[in-house]
Amino acid sequence: MLAEFVHLRVHSAYSLAEGAIRIPEMISICKQQKMPAIAITDSSNLFGALEFALEAAKGGIQPIIGCQVSINNKDLETKSQSLINKSFKQNILPTPSQLVLLVQSEVGYRNLLHLVSYSYASTDPLYRAQLSLEELKGHTEGLIALSGGISGELARLIKNGQNDGAQDYCDRLISLFPNRLYIELQRHGLDDELFVEEALVNLAYTNKLPLVATNE
Repeated sequence: MLAEFVHLRVHSAYSLAEGAIRIPEMISICKQQKMPAIAITDSSNLFGALEFALEAAKGGIQPIIGCQVSINNKDLETKSQSLINKSFKQNILPTPSQLVLLVQSEVGYRNLLHLVSYSYASTDPLYRAQLSLEELKGHTEGLIALSGGISGELARLIKNGQNDGAQDYCDRLISLFPNRLYIELQRHGLDDELFVEEALVNLAYTNKLPLVATNE
């Protein structure tokens, strides 16, 4: 039978200050709740991937390995670009947006390993490891992308009234993840989520993209 809901955005204890659940406990809950699969998407790291795969296999749960990566705005051109450029000249990185990457194949796993490793190697250690969209090029095969929910760049642009910018950004994501991009909706009772939801749905319909509901 198809599952009614599969969690695609789980932060384990390997997401410092964000997640508390340990992987064996996570798999135990999946078995109790008869969840056939679950994704682990720790922030900017794959520290739990091996333990997760082994524990899930022992518990008869389908493991979906992923990562919530931080995407910076270095190569974006929006109405707020002058402010962003000013921040970079001062060596102050603006707050990055989120993008969730899920492994679809062995090639995808190797690409995710590369991207996460590169994000640490290329980012000033004072900041959270992050990537630009340009740096994703050539390393997206075998990866499924979720648009990031309320913390994704699409939602941020819509919230700031930059719908044209959201379409341009969506076009770039589509080119990076052809037939592997999902518009992510979330409902945690936040006003911003309600504000951007209709525009995100319209963006999905306009671009013939599937929708996915997640919990952070």
